[in-house]
Amino acid sequence: MMKEVELLQLCTLVPTVDYRMTPQEALKLFNEHELHEFLVVVKDGKPVGWVKKKDVRLALYRQELCVGDLTRPLTNIRNLKTTVDNMSGLFDFFNLRKDPLIVVNRNGSYMGVLFYHVLLNYVCMHREAEASLFQKLRNFFGQAYYLYVFFLKGKKTFREAYGTVKEEGLYKILYEDIKDSISGDVSLVKDEGEVYALSKEKLQRDKIKEIIENFHKEFSLLYADAKPVYVQGYLIPLDTVKNYEELFRIASDTKDKLRGVDASFFVIHGLQPSVIMCEYKAKELILKIKEQITEDFKRILERINREDRELWEYVLYDFFKEYPYFELFYIMNERGVQISNNVINPKISYSIKAGKKGADRSEKSYFKQAMKDGTYISDIYISQATDDFCITLSARFQHKDKTYVLAGDINYREIHQLVKSYTKASL
Repeated sequence: MMKEVELLQLCTLVPTVDYRMTPQEALKLFNEHELHEFLVVVKDGKPVGWVKKKDVRLALYRQELCVGDLTRPLTNIRNLKTTVDNMSGLFDFFNLRKDPLIVVNRNGSYMGVLFYHVLLNYVCMHREAEASLFQKLRNFFGQAYYLYVFFLKGKKTFREAYGTVKEEGLYKILYEDIKDSISGDVSLVKDEGEVYALSKEKLQRDKIKEIIENFHKEFSLLYADAKPVYVQGYLIPLDTVKNYEELFRIASDTKDKLRGVDASFFVIHGLQPSVIMCEYKAKELILKIKEQITEDFKRILERINREDRELWEYVLYDFFKEYPYFELFYIMNERGVQISNNVINPKISYSIKAGKKGADRSEKSYFKQAMKDGTYISDIYISQATDDFCITLSARFQHKDKTYVLAGDINYREIHQLVKSYTKASL
């Protein structure tokens, strides 16, 4: 049996600083812990991010600021025991800058910091590192294989508007679309901002176009008001490629041609190179998808409103059979206090926190907007329940002269499947 290791064993215990401290007080802590260039920021005993020494020094003469104003968010992951072979999945939690992760216990309390290079070193020491897709290519030159390369155009503008975490979510969506469509070795290389696929299969033009259109649908659903992010890429048959030099020349020449193109554009190399171009479809298509989700939610509300309050959690549980794309439901009163436990879809295989009655959701946009407008569909965000990307639907309703808000979360993986399930005929 393969030995398990606790994540805590790989952590560095970086000192903490309170969210409410002044920059002057924080600098004293840095002076006490002179080896550290950053400290973990805690608020009410829970870690919320990190603050760097240079940022504290720059803020010394800003009397109105506290450490919380200088804090940069970090991803929190729960301490666990796992095997070395399973540790590769942890690399997905690091962002493009490879910022460290904060490790917490089951109660959310701080335990330590996990650095990318520490995890990488441990994995490489205890098992042979997997060869990257590009390292494998030398074995396929001159053979009947195809290399697909996809990347995103317009991501800088998107990142400036929505942040790095949501940019990573776009790459995950693209990766899932490609993995669902191309049989073979598919890799997401975050540093390069590209998705590669190595396959014996040469997709028909319509199949490649479908990958791009699926991304368009999902992007438009999640970011209806954002400037478009385009999918670009190319296909290289490896049977005519002799070495890396030739491969990189083709890739470089193709990217140069695509540099001035603001559209989703895919180049298929061969004896007669061809191009696939895709335009974003009309907003009406996405509006119909949103309308369908909203109609499903209304039917749930109608049924809830006919039942006694004591039965609401049981009734919500039954809805997962009819609407399996929801991952959880919960209900708030008119003050934004959660009056039900999180009702969780029993078919979910990933970890999800069991939220309880009494939680204050009054400052959440899905509560405030539902109270104001009646219904609300959020942009994509990171769920506190799953630490994963999701959207939330919420709606206000009256029951026996009292006002409540029902909220339902949909994981981005389910959004991915849901969008693909809407055929052209149904739209």
